[in-house]
Amino acid sequence: GALSSLYSSFGWYFGNIYVDPVNENTVYVLGVPMYKTTNGGSSWSTVGNDMHVDHHAIWVNPNNPQEVWVGNDGGLYVSQNGAASFSHFDNMPISQFYAGAVDVNYPERLYGGTQDNGTLRTLGGSGSWQHILGGDGFYVVIDPTNSNILYAEYQWGGLQKTTNGGPPWSSATTGISSGDRTNWMTPVVMDPSNNNVLYYGTQRVWRTTNGAASWQAISSDLSNGPYPTMSTFGTVTTIDVAAGDPDVIYAGTDDGNLWVTADGGANWSLISASLPQRWVTRVTVHPTDPATVIVTFSGFRSGENMGHIFRSTDMGASWEDISNNLPEAPIQVMRFDPDYPDYYYVGSDLGVYYSLDAGSNWAVLGENYPAAGVADLMVHAATRTLTAATHGRSMLRIDISNLTALRPGEARPADTFTLENIYPNPFNSQAQIEFVLHRALPVEVAVYDILGRRVTTLNNGPLAPGRHRLSWDGRSEYGVTAASGVYLVRIAAGPSREVRRIILAR
Repeated sequence: GALSSLYSSFGWYFGNIYVDPVNENTVYVLGVPMYKTTNGGSSWSTVGNDMHVDHHAIWVNPNNPQEVWVGNDGGLYVSQNGAASFSHFDNMPISQFYAGAVDVNYPERLYGGTQDNGTLRTLGGSGSWQHILGGDGFYVVIDPTNSNILYAEYQWGGLQKTTNGGPPWSSATTGISSGDRTNWMTPVVMDPSNNNVLYYGTQRVWRTTNGAASWQAISSDLSNGPYPTMSTFGTVTTIDVAAGDPDVIYAGTDDGNLWVTADGGANWSLISASLPQRWVTRVTVHPTDPATVIVTFSGFRSGENMGHIFRSTDMGASWEDISNNLPEAPIQVMRFDPDYPDYYYVGSDLGVYYSLDAGSNWAVLGENYPAAGVADLMVHAATRTLTAATHGRSMLRIDISNLTALRPGEARPADTFTLENIYPNPFNSQAQIEFVLHRALPVEVAVYDILGRRVTTLNNGPLAPGRHRLSWDGRSEYGVTAASGVYLVRIAAGPSREVRRIILAR
């Protein structure tokens, strides 16, 4: 019948059943198309053929069953005639991105691969987006020497190239074996020291030295596969090349392996024996030290918290779990700050977090981030901005220049204040915060917990020039006793900002 093929395709993903709240004989089934019966299932018909495909959510107004709302890979739709026809809500920032890219030469140009909506681009960094490649979109690589040379891909490793900003596009997989296994989201990266050298992952790592005109395999199967019942499992999921030494290449797989080569692929070493055997989401090499590398994991198939982010400083010979106070959730991406490599940024299924001390402590980055997982992060050094490609809330950008202004020991020209001391630290009952204000200004002094939540405000108003001392008694602004732990004291006056850690020990 009409539903016979539903669960042989994507029923496991979006095969929801919804019964009309007024008439039990009217039933909707969500799949690639949407089905409806009005006679309790004796017969079915497809509805919503004027909508995008791949339907995930439905709601029928119990007071007016003719009003049907549907959410799918194309966005949000509503029908006022019982699903006979639908209207689409345009310009909603709800794209589901898999990956993103920022043009280093034109930072207002953002690119991203999306679920079932291809590869998108904005030239202005705002609401004007163009569709430049079809299918499901994934990684985009931009040639830093020529912004018109782009590499983008659709599902299962369909890598394409354009030399004029695209379209048109041409296939860029010549030489890669069609019999190789590819991941739904196939990794492709450019050597940071040579724009003609790229790497591509199947179950092996492939390299091109001529801008994808041809490819050669530089590894054997790096996974534990093949898996007879899972033909697309046992694949490379992430690759990174050391900027300081292009012969150092790291690669991770969906079945938990992590490898490194120090001779350009001639020899590979397995370096994941002490790591969780989970899906490797990203491997990221330190911008100046090829031996320092960070690897992140998801862990959807595991109930045990084994950590989601690890660092090695000896090319994988040993590992340190730097999850610390990060919430227990899959991490999809980690980025070093290119100007301040001790600044780490991670994107998890719960949002964006940052560390100013090489992963010892983590905090939520910024305010008002929506409830959305992070698929990718892009740091643009020249403009000091961080862009997040999200799972269902489009792209978001934040200014991170204030973070670098907080770096201890650096000169701060035109500072409006000097934070002299916070003592005692650790403290038990009272902490004193001493600073000198160089001119009359409104000053905000606030205390945050390590997750970035405001605990209390100690001052929020104008102060005269000179020395000031404020006290914090370890309580919230509502008088609630704060728990022992690490807190952040933030002072803001005019353009100057400073954050200092303080430890409350009860």
